Amino acid sequence: MHYVTLKNGSLGAVIQNHLIDLEAASISLGVVLECNDMWSLLDAPAQGQGAIESLAQQAYEQHIACVNYAPERVGSPLPYLRRNVFCIGKNYADHAAEIAGKMGISADLPKYPIVFTKATNTLIGPLDTIPLHTGITRKIDYEAELALVIGKAGVNITKQEAWGHIFGFSCYNDVSARDLQKRHNQWHLGKSLDGFGPMGPAITPTYGKPLSGDIRVTCSVNGELRQDALLAQMIFDIPTLIATLSAGMTLQVGDVIATGTPAGVGMGFDPMRLLEPGDKVEVAVDGTLPLINQMALV
Repeated sequence: MHYVTLKNGSLGAVIQNHLIDLEAASISLGVVLECNDMWSLLDAPAQGQGAIESLAQQAYEQHIACVNYAPERVGSPLPYLRRNVFCIGKNYADHAAEIAGKMGISADLPKYPIVFTKATNTLIGPLDTIPLHTGITRKIDYEAELALVIGKAGVNITKQEAWGHIFGFSCYNDVSARDLQKRHNQWHLGKSLDGFGPMGPAITPTYGKPLSGDIRVTCSVNGELRQDALLAQMIFDIPTLIATLSAGMTLQVGDVIATGTPAGVGMGFDPMRLLEPGDKVEVAVDGTLPLINQMALV
């Protein structure tokens, strides 16, 4: 089961490559639609979320309001962000090593999670164009990541409680302007240009269960595999990230946490292989739908 946002802003579901319009399905089945968009689904109690899942399953089994899934039929799973995206830096050892010299920072592994944020204006969806921002940056890079979406608010969440606060996961591309990132000696400006946070196409529920360490996170540019790692290779695992971020700071429903990128970013090559106009970037995470975007041509 994957939840998506249809182009008209309403809630959809994808089951076995079938896209279900839940509003149309509810009308056909004579069922009250308790959640009509992604935010109302996230805000709903467990009973309401269960009713939506039952509706989706019934529509799929009876082939009601179903079409073949295609990324052009959906937008960003979250139509907008309520808060900045929480991002984790240097969470894969090989990536920490590959960027150290290029960014003029230490190659030592962090003792604690490195946290920064991306502004809400960065959010775009599948097949949306990543802008070039000509005249502002000349060094745009990709970063494939697994993103978590919080489903239950909490503060001082323990590692043991962490998975119970996560609604689901999604693909995320932490697009970065490397020249701005280095120039300003911090990461926020280089990470927060308009359109620098592609996400989606789906949010896939975890049902309170841990994700396997064998899940792969990959990124391909124009069909060439550049990044490929397992969640088990993270320096700080997901329960540690949730516990760290919630220590004295309440995580809210719908908060997005980008958990870090593995080695293979464009800046890590010698010479660097940064994104060019027209490049096609695909981020994939096992268990959810892949995210494809293209760089603007001009």
